[in-house]
Amino acid sequence: MGTAAPRELQAGVGRLKGMSSIASAPAVAREAAVERVSWRRLLWVAPATVVAAAAVCVGLRSIVQAVNPELAQMPQLGVPMLTLAIEGALAAIVVFMLFTLWVPRAIFWFRIVGFAVLALTWIPDIALGLGGTPMRLAMRYVGPLTSVGRMFEQGNQAAGPPPGAQNGGPPPAFLSGLPIQQVMVLMLLHAAVAVVCIAMLTVLPRERERESARK
Repeated sequence: MGTAAPRELQAGVGRLKGMSSIASAPAVAREAAVERVSWRRLLWVAPATVVAAAAVCVGLRSIVQAVNPELAQMPQLGVPMLTLAIEGALAAIVVFMLFTLWVPRAIFWFRIVGFAVLALTWIPDIALGLGGTPMRLAMRYVGPLTSVGRMFEQGNQAAGPPPGAQNGGPPPAFLSGLPIQQVMVLMLLHAAVAVVCIAMLTVLPRERERESARK
C-alpha cells in the first residue's frame, strides 16, 4: 500500500509530461508555419511595399498641407520626401530578405529591429528642430541620401542656403531650427513609412497553410 501510491503518482506525472509534449508539438508547428515566408509572394510584395510607402507619404503631405497651408513651402516635402521613402522601403526589403535567410523567427525579430530603426530615424528630425550643431550634423547625414533624388529632378538647381545661413546671417554653428510643426511632420512621415514596411513585409509574404501543405 505504501509503495503503490508513489508509483501511481509517478505514472500520473509521466502521463502529464507526455500529454504536454504532444500538445506543444502542434503549437511549435503552428509557430514555424507562421514564420515561414513565401519567396513567390515576396516577389510582388516587395515592389508593392515601395509604391505603398511613397503613396502614403504623398497622401500625408496632401493632408498636412491642407490643414496648414504654410507647410506648402516646406522643401523637405518635395523630392527629398519621396527619395527617403523609396530608399527606406528598399532598405527594409533587403534587411527582411537577409533576416529570412539567416535569422530564426525572422518576422518577429524584423518587427523589433524595424521599430528600433524608426526611433533612430527620429534623431535627425529632432536635430533639425534644435538648430545649431545638431542641425548641421543632421544635414550632413541626410544630405547624401536625398542627393540621389535631386540628380533625377528635372531642372535641377543649386539648393539655397539652409535656414539661418542667408547672406549676412549667423554662422553655420548657429543655424535656426525648424518650427516644431515641421519636425512633427517629418517624424510622422518616418513613422508612416516604417509602419507600411513592417506591416506589409511581415504579413503579406507569409505562407498559407494550404501552400505549405502542398510542399
